[in-house]
Amino acid sequence: MQLRRFRTLVIALLAATTLWSSAAFAQTITLDMPSWQATEPGTSDWFKELIAAFEAQNPGVKIEFTHEPFAGYNDKMVTRFAAGNPPDILHLPAANFMIYAQEGWLEPLDARMTASNSAVLTEWTPVQEGCEYQGQTLCVIVLGYGYVLGWNEAAFNEVGLSGPPTNSAELIEYAKRLTLDRDGDGTIDQYGFVFPTVTHAGVETHATTFLFEADPNGHWLDAEGNLNRDAAKTAWAVLKQLVDDGSVPLGVDNNGKRQFFVEGRSAMMLEGPWIQGNINSAAPEIQAGLRVAQTPTSGEIYGGASNVLAIPAGLPAERAELAWEFIQLFTSQEWQAKYATIAGQPPARAGVLSADILAGNANMNQYVIAADSARDYIAPGTAENYTRFRDLVIEATLAVVVQGQNPDQVLDRLQSDLNRLLR
Repeated sequence: MQLRRFRTLVIALLAATTLWSSAAFAQTITLDMPSWQATEPGTSDWFKELIAAFEAQNPGVKIEFTHEPFAGYNDKMVTRFAAGNPPDILHLPAANFMIYAQEGWLEPLDARMTASNSAVLTEWTPVQEGCEYQGQTLCVIVLGYGYVLGWNEAAFNEVGLSGPPTNSAELIEYAKRLTLDRDGDGTIDQYGFVFPTVTHAGVETHATTFLFEADPNGHWLDAEGNLNRDAAKTAWAVLKQLVDDGSVPLGVDNNGKRQFFVEGRSAMMLEGPWIQGNINSAAPEIQAGLRVAQTPTSGEIYGGASNVLAIPAGLPAERAELAWEFIQLFTSQEWQAKYATIAGQPPARAGVLSADILAGNANMNQYVIAADSARDYIAPGTAENYTRFRDLVIEATLAVVVQGQNPDQVLDRLQSDLNRLLR
């Protein structure tokens, strides 16, 4: 009897050990994927559905999709890479790509793309070339874009304006008419226009947008690194006039800019195609009047590559392979089409915009036209130092537009700073 009990106990222990071992072997793999877009309306919805589909295809694998604010995002990622603790899937603003490429922090994707006959090789946006460094492909473009004008048709109708402005002179005029204190209490109820007036990447976006209008063939710098002084002063003059007229709220960053527009407190704003998520998030009574048009810059459009996906170099083989599988799913026709229907943004892959998709989003054609017509926001010779270049332009722009400093003196300082940066 005792022997039988002993055998039963041994069998039970062996069974428990086997179950424990199986559970340990089947332990979930969690891939780390931080993003500044994890809370953006539309875009975050698409990412979350894409992640859910990936997890369903890969039982036992989870992606931890966490939000990091855009303002400090690149600094945090650089710190993680430098410390040897990169994420498993890198989502990155395209403007910061060169930092990671130069440091050797990204895995070349060419062999994986060739082996899988990736659509990126033949069907991807032309700005995919921005993912190449020293003859290797180090990332995949998520979005190639051009800026558009968001405008509130109901607000325009209220003041007798029949359509959006087409150039900066009209923008200034319209913004002034659209700025309203409806109850006469001294507080502006609706501004005509809104752009960031505190330190934020969006300051450079707006300055460059109007610089392109001022000089359709130029940029901030020429090939020798000399500032385009006349165009810069013209661009700053547009923004300063909007401020001086009281047509824009002060102390607003990019998130605040979007809130003003979707809440009906600003009649116009410039934004990338991700504006669709903001429009979709507006209250129904406001959303009904929100429209999209080409930027009011005489046909000159700010744009380029927005953001990318990449695999950090040196990951364990299993994690690197899973990261690549995620990128492959992202590039599929299904999920590129859903980028249009869920995120409301133009896909990077050609040929996925069906008639039904275009019919379901009245603004999609505007986004595609803007993306196809956009000029690259990265000035000649600044790609390797773009983040610092942008910061200097932001500082100079705010000095003139908000602080009222002399533009020639500011340009002198900016030229000196750029000479040190780019030499």
